[in-house]
Amino acid sequence: MHPDAFAVAQAFAPARLTMARELAGLRKRDLAESIGRTAAAVSQYELGQSRPSGETLARCAAALDVPVTFFTIGRPQLRLDTAHAHFRSLRTTTSSQRQQALAHVELLWELIDQLDHIIELPPVDLGLPLGMRPGDPAATAGMMRKAWHVPTGPIVHLVRTLETRGIVLTRLPAVDSETIDAFSAALHGRPMIVLSHKGNPMRQRFSVAHELGHLMLHPDPAPGSGVHEREANTFAAEFLMPADELRDRLPTPVDIPALKEIADGYGVSVAALAYRGKDLGKYSESTLRRTMAALNRLGWRTEEPVGSKYPGERPELLAKATELAAAHGLPLPLLADRLRVGLPRLRELVGQPDARPRLRLIRGDGQP
Repeated sequence: MHPDAFAVAQAFAPARLTMARELAGLRKRDLAESIGRTAAAVSQYELGQSRPSGETLARCAAALDVPVTFFTIGRPQLRLDTAHAHFRSLRTTTSSQRQQALAHVELLWELIDQLDHIIELPPVDLGLPLGMRPGDPAATAGMMRKAWHVPTGPIVHLVRTLETRGIVLTRLPAVDSETIDAFSAALHGRPMIVLSHKGNPMRQRFSVAHELGHLMLHPDPAPGSGVHEREANTFAAEFLMPADELRDRLPTPVDIPALKEIADGYGVSVAALAYRGKDLGKYSESTLRRTMAALNRLGWRTEEPVGSKYPGERPELLAKATELAAAHGLPLPLLADRLRVGLPRLRELVGQPDARPRLRLIRGDGQP
């Protein structure tokens, strides 16, 4: 048993057990089975109605892949629920999947809180107030491009542009993101966009712009709202593909190679560009259906070839912030200790690859 387990039991924080369970993507009954207790007992622990023993906490730590000290009181903690975030659909994700994603954001908030004691993150400067609705979503996107002094043409470094404005972007662990495209939330004035590993770089760029639209248009999240989703899509389309630039460039009749060339230039998928053409009145509904059918036959709806101009952007703000913090007295191991998490989880949270060489042992027969 971990030597700190008995001490942790005396300083046990029920909400920390809930958070660790949600980070692991487990239901109460799943954790109960792992530690040899009942689901009712786990519920009592999380509600603070009973206190687990040191032995039970050690089992919880092993099952949830956190240090046993993660369960202690004394650290600021943020609790989120689905109503605080912009989730695209509530039908394609389970409650435990959404809670796992939100727990990721809760831990991210704690990381930023620690970094704020050492360094100053870029101030939030979006050019427009969050939740401002000066007109329709397309007008808001146009106003943002002007406020950000975005030149005519594509926004090549989209993620970096948002990060320089103080928006924190991060990725969910790959195992957590099979059914989630992206979601966003504004926590204490700091906007956050959480991306998954789902989709190619073109689709992910549209997801970033879509979530930016939510942050700018919808101060009160309404997860799964069809109206909010359509408005965010309209914002993203205008932000990435301004109507005044594209209207006269779209080929009529539809020509897939010509669409592909334009789409590659703006960093969007051919499907997104075709839908844009329909919204701009260049293509009819029947033309759009035929185009989508052609893209399906090519396999481009799921695996469209990606040009060299947009190989995929990675969020860098958190990785750079932790490097700067390390240079000013808060190295990664100490930061992990303050957050009560392991180094691999912290590296994953900030998007920092594990640079350690991997040892591979070969059996006597030459097989790994």
